[in-house]
Amino acid sequence: MCGRYSLTSDPAQLAMELDAVDRASAPPPGLWPAEPPRSPRYNIAPTTTIPVLAREALDEGAGPVRVLHAMRWGLVPSWVREGDRLPTLFNARVETAFAKPSFRAAVRRRHCVVPMDGWYEWVPGEPGPGGKPGPKQPYWMSLPGDEGLLMAGLWEARRDPADESVTQLSCTILTTEALGPLRAVHDRMPLVVDPAVLSDWLDPAAIGDPRALVDGAGGDLGEWADRVEIRPVSRAVSSVRNEGPELVRPLAPGPAEETLF
Repeated sequence: MCGRYSLTSDPAQLAMELDAVDRASAPPPGLWPAEPPRSPRYNIAPTTTIPVLAREALDEGAGPVRVLHAMRWGLVPSWVREGDRLPTLFNARVETAFAKPSFRAAVRRRHCVVPMDGWYEWVPGEPGPGGKPGPKQPYWMSLPGDEGLLMAGLWEARRDPADESVTQLSCTILTTEALGPLRAVHDRMPLVVDPAVLSDWLDPAAIGDPRALVDGAGGDLGEWADRVEIRPVSRAVSSVRNEGPELVRPLAPGPAEETLF
């Protein structure tokens, strides 16, 4: 599962690093979300506007290029009817996404990556008197140093039922079975895309089935999972109202953290 993450880079910086056309800093007319993603962000939750890297043809007759878009985190299938409450499909299981009506069209045609610095998971606290579980402890997972993450995702483009001149962009993050030390935190983890296969992943003609990333097309996931640093952080991150760099600062390890890993 990946339901909360952090990203400090702004869209212009990300577009330059990813060799992409920047449409996130100032979304063109006719696209929704119409506002750019805020940055830096240390507590990004579902339904937030986020920067997402995709591949598409921007001009008629031209070939597809990398494009950084502002998208809603929480995929909205194109068939969702007017008046329906927008779903919060912020994760898709890589094992079943190809068969799910909400995701299968995107599996065939629209792959993306979601850049992030790290993501959060919550571990139940030690039981107290009477066996009642203690407060959940949040952990922040990231790679060493300033090495960023590119998480595999799927995206959709949906005509706004209230205004067909507007195209709504939304996405979901693919998850897979947790590996290595990450299993002590949660049984799922976001599916990483190795930069070496980024272009292939963005092109469904090259990597059509997301499960190929699990089966070795993107390198050794277990080796990657072993590199991830897992740090306990403040419980303040549990409220989406809280923001700031203090949310990713590691807490001094206590007895509970020492026995977790």
